[in-house]
Amino acid sequence: MVELDPSTPITTIISSIQTFMGYNTTYKKAWLAKQQVIENVYENWEQSYNWLSCLLQAMQTYLSGFLYKLKTSPITNGEEVLENQQHFRRVFWTFEPCIDGFPFCKLIVQVDGTFLYGRYTGILLVTVAQDERTKIFPIAFAIVEGETAEAWFFFLKNLKRHVTHQQNLCLMSDRHNSINAVFKRPNSGWSEGNCV
Repeated sequence: MVELDPSTPITTIISSIQTFMGYNTTYKKAWLAKQQVIENVYENWEQSYNWLSCLLQAMQTYLSGFLYKLKTSPITNGEEVLENQQHFRRVFWTFEPCIDGFPFCKLIVQVDGTFLYGRYTGILLVTVAQDERTKIFPIAFAIVEGETAEAWFFFLKNLKRHVTHQQNLCLMSDRHNSINAVFKRPNSGWSEGNCV
């Protein structure tokens, strides 16, 4: 049941066990069993993370124009750097239709972030524009560790370098202090004069 639909509620699992097996189980046991099935089918979070770089490279190979920038740092055990183990910091990505379609949008880009919940937290950053019919047009995405000056610099620098090449763009944001700090840094490609 969980293999077919990983979002199956625990209460449904409990009632199925009771109906088909005549056994009453606790919520905790059903939850643990569901987690084990998910891990057996999809591997665990740590193993999935180890495939992230390979997944992004495969997408770049098979999706024409897919672009990503992955930032990691080495994992250390005290003073010693663990070989072939990296700590995820942030990732930026966009697709060729987003890059190709942006020149046909209004010269206004909107950036915002939303919290990711669950076992691994972070922030999903999204940039959107509007086409001539005022339809929302997504252009770039990133997952970062938080709304820090470094994370926003990484995102906005890659956005400017790879997607929004046009001059005189207006950047709309919630004016988070970390975004404001990016404008003062050289090489970001953005300045306070073109931001709202």
